[in-house]
Amino acid sequence: MVSRIGGLASGMDIDSIVEKLMKAERMPLNKAFQRKQTLEWQRDAYRNVNVATQKFKTFLNEKMWLQNQLMKKTATSTNENLVSVKATNSATGSLNIESVAQLASATQMIGEQKGHTGTTKLSALVGDSVKSIELRSIDKNGNLAEKATTISFDPTKDTINDLVKKINESKAGVTALFENGQLSLTANNTGSVKSGSGEIVFGQGKELFDALGMDNADIKAGKNAILKVNGISLERSSNNFTISGYEVSLKSTFNAKAGAADRLAAAQKELNNAQAAQPGLEADRNNKRLAYETYRDNTYKSEYDRIFGTNNLTVAQQEKFDKLSNVGKVALLNSSDLTELQSMSIDYTDAESIKTSINNSSLTDEQKANLLRLSADDLKSLQSSDGAALLERAQQVDFENSYKTLDKTFLNKLTTDDLAFLSEIKGKNSSEIDQILAGKDDAIKNKFGKMDRVDLGRLSDLSDSLADFQQFSSIEKTNNENLNAFNTAENAVQAGIKRIAEAQKSYDNANAAVGSTAGDTSPTVASVSLASTADTKSIKESIKEFVKNYNEMLDTLNGLLKEKKYRDYPPLTKEQREDMSENEQKLWDEKAKSGLLRSDSLIRDGLTKMRSQFVSSVKGLGDATMDSLAEIGITTSKILSDGGKLVINDDKLDAALEKDPDQVVQLFTNTGSVTTTTDDKGRKVTQDSRGITNRLRDEIDELTKSIEKKAGKEGKTEQTYSIGKQIIESDNRITKLQAKLKDIEARYWKQFTAMEQAINKANQQSGMFMQGGGF
Repeated sequence: MVSRIGGLASGMDIDSIVEKLMKAERMPLNKAFQRKQTLEWQRDAYRNVNVATQKFKTFLNEKMWLQNQLMKKTATSTNENLVSVKATNSATGSLNIESVAQLASATQMIGEQKGHTGTTKLSALVGDSVKSIELRSIDKNGNLAEKATTISFDPTKDTINDLVKKINESKAGVTALFENGQLSLTANNTGSVKSGSGEIVFGQGKELFDALGMDNADIKAGKNAILKVNGISLERSSNNFTISGYEVSLKSTFNAKAGAADRLAAAQKELNNAQAAQPGLEADRNNKRLAYETYRDNTYKSEYDRIFGTNNLTVAQQEKFDKLSNVGKVALLNSSDLTELQSMSIDYTDAESIKTSINNSSLTDEQKANLLRLSADDLKSLQSSDGAALLERAQQVDFENSYKTLDKTFLNKLTTDDLAFLSEIKGKNSSEIDQILAGKDDAIKNKFGKMDRVDLGRLSDLSDSLADFQQFSSIEKTNNENLNAFNTAENAVQAGIKRIAEAQKSYDNANAAVGSTAGDTSPTVASVSLASTADTKSIKESIKEFVKNYNEMLDTLNGLLKEKKYRDYPPLTKEQREDMSENEQKLWDEKAKSGLLRSDSLIRDGLTKMRSQFVSSVKGLGDATMDSLAEIGITTSKILSDGGKLVINDDKLDAALEKDPDQVVQLFTNTGSVTTTTDDKGRKVTQDSRGITNRLRDEIDELTKSIEKKAGKEGKTEQTYSIGKQIIESDNRITKLQAKLKDIEARYWKQFTAMEQAINKANQQSGMFMQGGGF
């Protein structure tokens, strides 16, 4: 380090001089810092572009991508007093409800009146052993809940009122009421469970309900709504349901007698059909079972035994084998290992004794390692008189596992030449395999050259069996296909049994409805018609919102492209900031950051591609007179300063929506694709059937990728994008310049220090001369 002398001899302000000299020397460093700051601002500006485009893309995804996001429909009923309706976006066609024979109702169980009060402790009913109950009830789809709801309580503390509260607060789907010594349970959902198991089912703790009189309950069974729609008689578990996209609410019965008779006739026919179909399903199931079992016993098993060997273990030996650990089952012990093991005297109560006995044997180190891997139980089993049979079975299992772990697709593609090659390399090391592989044709090299040599060696060990494995794989495939066919047929039989049960329940419900309407003399009323229309006002509002959001994004990007560049306002250095107020720094930074993306080619090209999508038509929509935005009244502004903003011709858009609102929606939401074909003159013709929304999403994705390639995104390292690499280069330059400036400053101080020392020495000599003269 240079010692600094600050101008005592010369009288000069050395510190100030060096500081000014270094200020000039520091200019390249300041420019490097400014360059880095500009790059970082530019990177952030690019990322803000992605923020703006992703905001617009999010709007497209949430509001304009799917047809049901854009298409809103309204529905009308010709008689709201009988049937009311709402339309979902998928409502299609029209519905004609000819009759409602029965409204859906909920099951209600009213227990026998007992002498208990709401404050009676539960322990007084069933003691303190019952601490929970289980309830299952009909769900909103008309099915009995698959899983019971468990309700726990303390019988010594909780009362009947507490139990009622817990039932009502649970998710059991049941409303409980206890008054005047009676318990009432009502299903929260209406309808009749077609399985016939009931709509409220008790599980664990049923004795508690019995003590509350539910064993002699008056049960009012739940009913399904019975109606006839577009000529078809049907049932629904609720009075509120969705059909063909219409949300229907039944309010009253009408034409009930005729409707009940129609339902009974339809239910009778369905029951007959279900019963008639069942023998055929069962015969098919039996044929499939016979085909599977015959092939399995006569072909599959014999081939299995031929390749993998027959398991001749006794029941006792099989039990012993099953107790072997996985390591024991696959231990590849040869006969000499087993002979040595069976001749040993081992104290199995002492782990050290087991280890010592094995280590003192005449086995090789590898064989000892094999034995030491086994547990004491495994060793004891193998050392027994059954050891040989167990070992044979263990080796058989290992061979089976080798087959099971093989890639069957790869196995079945092996040719005769492949098998010959694998046989040739059996037992060879990696270098020997490489040498043999080098002399083979391209087909062998391409198939085996990239395989790990250890895996290739293991495969070659099985070379003698691979042809058998191929044959067995084909047989196994057929066996599995037979089994799958049988399982499918069995499932069809079970589905048929369920169909018969449900048809029987429908018949019973319809028969009850016929009985309840026997004396109905109500006059016939007109059927209720339900129809839907597109809500063109809602579609238009969505399109206006689309135009508004696009124009906002366009304003942001055009603003960056046109932003003025102030070349006289480079980024401030640290020293410059220290000389400015906070407000002055802010104003300077605003000008320094301005114009960083002025006329940027990435953004300009991205906007050009987006604008081009508005001009071209969407193919395959049907009506060619309204398959582009311009044809439905959406065009780019003719005012140059608008920078390509979209404008709407309300009259033209209204006319298009009135003519075909579905096609207007498709113009935006069509999935489609881009295809290129050649016409009869040999020219390439591109057809784009993507809707406007999908086109814009794709262009935004392309622009996003381009920007991320240049400016990265949050969390990415600087080495992964181009501006980041420039920032790294700037950092390296700054580091080098800083080191260089240290050397320069040290040199200046060394020079000035030498000057000071020279002047000081001269002054000392001058003083000596003056003293020697005697003055």
